[in-house]
Amino acid sequence: MLKNISKILAIDPGIALMGIAFFDSGKLVYHGVEVVTGRKTPQEKLREARKRILRLVRDFKPRVLVIEKASFANNRTAALLNVLTSDIKAIARRKKLGLVDYAPSTVKKWLCGNGHASKKEVAKAVVARFPELKVYLTQDRAWKEEYHQNMFDAVALGIMAKKQ
Repeated sequence: MLKNISKILAIDPGIALMGIAFFDSGKLVYHGVEVVTGRKTPQEKLREARKRILRLVRDFKPRVLVIEKASFANNRTAALLNVLTSDIKAIARRKKLGLVDYAPSTVKKWLCGNGHASKKEVAKAVVARFPELKVYLTQDRAWKEEYHQNMFDAVALGIMAKKQ
């Protein structure tokens, strides 16, 4: 289904940190983390995140957006994340892009063989496919590892989408 799609933008949505990966013709062209910083209201964070997504769509011109499904926990962050995920889906529809969303457990099961794999295990599975990302695997600070986990999750989403 997606094997013939040449441009895939994979997004691990987040209110403060969003993992991003862009694949063109099966090659990982870009990977990173978008940061929404500063003291902002929830509405300002959502607005900023939407602007970042629109910029990425404009810059990369993907044919398909792949996102991680939001969880349904009952807390403020999860509620904001659900709104952001809905916004990303709306952007895909408005821009006439294909849209695929995967549950985190589905990606973990497919990539690691275990739907309850840790973020570290996902990162190692990603590095097995893209050795150039090994530099991000082990960091000297815990916050750096957490930061890069967002990027690893986005790359994992893209890997899964391009193999489907």
